[in-house]
Amino acid sequence: MDMDARLFRWYLELRGAEAGEWNGSPQCLYAEAMTRDYVRKAFGLVDGMKVCNVGIGTGDWDDFLGWWLKGKGELTSIDIDAEICEIFAYRQRREGHPNPAKVLCRSVFDPGLPREAFDLVTLIGSTIDETGDFGRCLDACFRLLRPGGHLMFMAGLRSCPPEKLEDYIGSTAHRIGDLKVYDAFPEYPFVIAKIGKQAAGT
Repeated sequence: MDMDARLFRWYLELRGAEAGEWNGSPQCLYAEAMTRDYVRKAFGLVDGMKVCNVGIGTGDWDDFLGWWLKGKGELTSIDIDAEICEIFAYRQRREGHPNPAKVLCRSVFDPGLPREAFDLVTLIGSTIDETGDFGRCLDACFRLLRPGGHLMFMAGLRSCPPEKLEDYIGSTAHRIGDLKVYDAFPEYPFVIAKIGKQAAGT
């Protein structure tokens, strides 16, 4: 199957029986809007800013980050799934995204990933659950960050109550600078946090 046919199938699956109802639901749209609004308000754009998103999924979040960074910075998107990476990179080219991501098909646990290379790392949605190791995943994200950089963390409350995140970060040198709980829709409450990576010795 050629890439255009694969991309067309991907578009159809977004509106299919399995994903379409959730993707168009008020709960999903609210979570997307609040997450996008949070990154805009919590993190200032600076020239040369380097951002990394862990877990591409549908790529909507990565698309948004690229638009947000346009003219200021660069986005690197990481996912372990080769098909997701291939379709996402091709779709951005085909759609003419003005600031496409650099796509790395790697595990976040890969020791060969760039260390201390990013000003901001984002980890949102179900990604941390899908890695299978809460603490190890957070540690891997912090390795990607330069000292003084930030992790933006977002996850559903059922899998990650604030206390779980606070307890883990409390066992490290890093600091939660902001944490908000969003429960307008009790079917999908979620948390967003801004976590700063501390320089060694501070």
